[in-house]
Parts: sequence; C-alpha cells; structure tokens
Amino acid sequence: SSSSSSSSSSSSLASAPSKQSGMSVLAVLAFVAVSSLFLAWLAVAVVARSPAAAATTRYWRALHYYWVQGGKLQDCDLFRDQPHANIHVFSLALIMDLWGSPHYRTGTFQQDMITNLRNVAIPGTGVPLSLLCRSKLLARLLLVFLYPTVCLVAAVVEAQRRRAADDSDAKPVSISDVYIQHLLQPTDWFSLWRLNCRLASYHALKTGAKGFDQENKWTFLQTAARKGVAIAPFLDVEGICVKDMNEEGGMGIHFFNSATHGGKWIIQHALKNAPEVAALLPEHAPLSTVRVITASTASTSKDVLDATVTECDAEQIKVLSCVFRAGFANASTDHKSVLFDVATDGTIGRGTTNQHWYQLGWSHVGRPGAPVVTDVHPDRPENKVAGKKLPFGSDLRQIAVDAHRLCIPDVPLAGWDIALTPDGPQILEVNLSCNFFCGTIDWPAYLAFLQTTFDFLQQQQ
Repeated sequence: SSSSSSSSSSSSLASAPSKQSGMSVLAVLAFVAVSSLFLAWLAVAVVARSPAAAATTRYWRALHYYWVQGGKLQDCDLFRDQPHANIHVFSLALIMDLWGSPHYRTGTFQQDMITNLRNVAIPGTGVPLSLLCRSKLLARLLLVFLYPTVCLVAAVVEAQRRRAADDSDAKPVSISDVYIQHLLQPTDWFSLWRLNCRLASYHALKTGAKGFDQENKWTFLQTAARKGVAIAPFLDVEGICVKDMNEEGGMGIHFFNSATHGGKWIIQHALKNAPEVAALLPEHAPLSTVRVITASTASTSKDVLDATVTECDAEQIKVLSCVFRAGFANASTDHKSVLFDVATDGTIGRGTTNQHWYQLGWSHVGRPGAPVVTDVHPDRPENKVAGKKLPFGSDLRQIAVDAHRLCIPDVPLAGWDIALTPDGPQILEVNLSCNFFCGTIDWPAYLAFLQTTFDFLQQQQ
C-alpha cells in the first residue's frame, strides 16, 4: 500500500513541472499580448481624456509615491476623497516591502503567497496565481502593467454581462466606470481576501503579536478550551488505529498519533449539522459552517501587544460580516458551497458562488465563468434558503466576539468557522488571513479600521 502510494505521488510530482512550465509560457505570452492591448487602449483613452486614463495615472503615481518616495498612507493625497482606493493601492504597493519578510505561518510572505494561491486562478486564465509569485521583479511589473490590464478585461466582461441582464432604459453600464472600480476600489471576494492577508502579514511583522500563534489549529483549541470558548471537542487519547474491513497482509491499516500526547493529529468526533441546518441542505451535504469576521481595535493597543493585558472588552471587537456556507451534495467539506449572507438576527439573505476562481488548466482558458446569484441551493432547487433563519442566529456574532476578545485581542482580523450542531454552536478554527466569502460588509467600520491599523503599523519600527 505504501509503495503504490509513493509511486503514484512520484508520478504526479514528475508531471507537475511540465504542466506548470506550459502554464508559465501561456502566462508570459498572455501578459505580453494583453498588456500591449492595454497600452494601446490607454493611449486612446488619454487622447479622449477618459476618466479611466486619469485613474490609471493616479494608480501609477501612487505606486511611485510608495516605492520610490517611501511615502506613508496617511500623507498620500492622491485619493483623499476615496479612502477605499487609498487603502487598496497602498496595500498593493506593500507587497514589495513584505516580499522576503518573515511570515507568521509560512517562512516568508512570498512563500505564503505561493502556498495559498496555487489553487486559485483569475477566471478565464486557468493559470495558478502562485506562478506569478516566483519573482519579485516579475511581480513588480505585473502590478504596474498586468493588474490594470486584468481590471480592463474584467470590466469589459462585467459590463457586457450587466448590460445583457439589464432590460431597463437606464443609462448603459460604462466600461470606464467598471474599470475604475476594479482598479481602485474592488469589492470582489479575492481582492478583499488578499487585502486582509496583507494586513495580517504586516501586523505580525511589525508587532510580533503572539496571537498569530493561534493560526495553528491545536494551539487555538488548547487556548480556547482554557478560556471557556465553545469549540468542537477533541479526544484526549494517545492515538487511534483505522483499519480497512477487508484488506490484509499489513495493508489498509493506518495509525494516527494524537496532538494531546505530542502527535500531529487532532482527533475529534465527526460533527453533524443541526436538524434545522440539514433541512436547508441537499442530501449528503458536508458539515456546513458559518464564517463570522471580526476586527479588534485592541490590536493597536500597547498594553495588549505587550501582553500586559491578555483580554479586551467586547466593545473593542466589531463584527464585520457573517456568511453561511451551504455545502454541495457529496462534497467532503463546505469549501465547495453556496455562500449565503446572514443578517444580525440570523436571517439568511441571497447566496452566491466563487467556484469560477478555482478553475485551473487549459480547458478553462477563455472561459471566465460567472458567480451564480441564487435564493435556493442548486442541489435542492425546490427548497428556498433565502429568508429562513439559522438556529442560534443571534448568538453567532457574540460567540465570535467573545472568542476574539478572550483568545486573540492582539490580532486585527479573524475569521471564525462555526459549526451549528445538535449540541449548539461550536468553533472549529480561526483564520487570521481571513476571507469575507462574498458577505455583506460593514464598509464604514471596515475602512476606518484598515486606515487606523495601517497608520499605526507604519509608525512602528
């Protein structure tokens, strides 16, 4: 069993470089071709005095301000009337400063990007974004030229899609307006996820906050258990043995050493969805969790960062969003799911998907796909999900607030994955480079928090 597994792994590893090489060639050719088209379009836009040209110029001036002049976010006057644009472009420029810096979970910031972007592609390209993170010089060129180009292509696709869906006599959707939004004030899940990742990386680097140790699942479960936080229980055993019912000759047998006794495996009972949750899902759906995002203003407090104070007040934790991830039938986890927005009282809103961002390979080139917006679960279309209430709905936000203030007050943002089980809500884990998963965001609170936190971090040595 072991040798056949090794053989299979070796074969996969051998074929991976050739596949990646092919995709790399595609990426370079696409970059040259599309960037040339972008520059041609920009020249026309400049002649026509288009707002898109002015926005692109301001974007480039901002990169120059941060990279060459060493400017600070709070002193940048290029987007004074646009706090979202100001923060977004600053965070993009920050990539170059973070590039080779130590990362709280994966060696360096570059290595963390390579690790976490290997299964993500800009829709319609099929190219893993991790391939674009191999060279700092290439990454800098991509930020200058390819990023605006991608925003333009996305604007064309989105404008056409929106025009096709709009039967009214309203003013036609402007490609220029959509382009400016994508370039300077994007609201797609991927852009916001990467912005949150950069904030977490920068905060950990500048402050050395101990709370980032809680990214380790076992460390978090131990801390949460001591603090009395509602978590998914783990078994205190030395280990377990798992056997196939029929195999023999020493095959089909696996041993797992428990983290409770120095091993690497967290051993837990498999959790089930509460009946009220299961009623919203198709048959054979996985455990479907709620993702709550919280922000801690205490993460810029000297007492908290120095560990003089190990907890903070509930008023210092702000809930930014809440999403129910309704898993697909026969999926092993809810990473493949419909993402339903959740209101403060637990009422479920409309759902959407982001699976088109995970389409890799040649077969997806030129096929960007689109998010599906729905009130039902596609695997159970007869059952409307939007408008119904999740169990424990009003408690979910409080559970996340308490976990943040008790366990990691020194960490700026946290994504809490909460299972709704027959025994009540239980936190599975916390994600510190967190993803909003297309949820509705408290934008004023989020942008104000980002501005304050980035300003604080730039003042740290």
